[in-house]
Amino acid sequence: MSNVSIILAHPDKNSFNHAIATAVLDTLAANGNGINFHDLYEEGFDPMLHHPEFPKDASIPIEIQRHCEEISSADGIIIIHQNWWGQPPAVLKGWIDRVIRSGVAYEFLEGDSGECIPFGLLNANVGLVFNTSNTSLDRESQVFGDPLERIWKDCVFGLLWCGNCRKKSVYH
Repeated sequence: MSNVSIILAHPDKNSFNHAIATAVLDTLAANGNGINFHDLYEEGFDPMLHHPEFPKDASIPIEIQRHCEEISSADGIIIIHQNWWGQPPAVLKGWIDRVIRSGVAYEFLEGDSGECIPFGLLNANVGLVFNTSNTSLDRESQVFGDPLERIWKDCVFGLLWCGNCRKKSVYH
């Protein structure tokens, strides 16, 4: 049995993203997995990282602390969102800013001589991202490339798991 954190970021309850989330939740539950599920829009998640929260040892709101504890203990992380202007929606970017924080998801090692390369702290063995778009596959690949793959694979999960080679990210 695994403990999986699922983060959904889409404002429309009738969206394909919500259907994906339902399928993921049902499948994980049917297989006996522990689940921490957050629908960021439904919860009214505040995406604003306020200056007092920024330091590693800052006192953070209890709801952010709960997200941090869940993501720290997760064996797997699943993110579900739409592609808005080649990026995750703002609420999800704010979730990253507030939850994927130093001392929780990564740390900088002593002796870092300015490279600021994080050492990943997450326990998760896999990160899976489902994102949807209304852009055709041909246009997406020929005109835009895949900026979301770059964000999730290289800029988020790739940095969080750099300290432990057994960990991997998956992007869909």
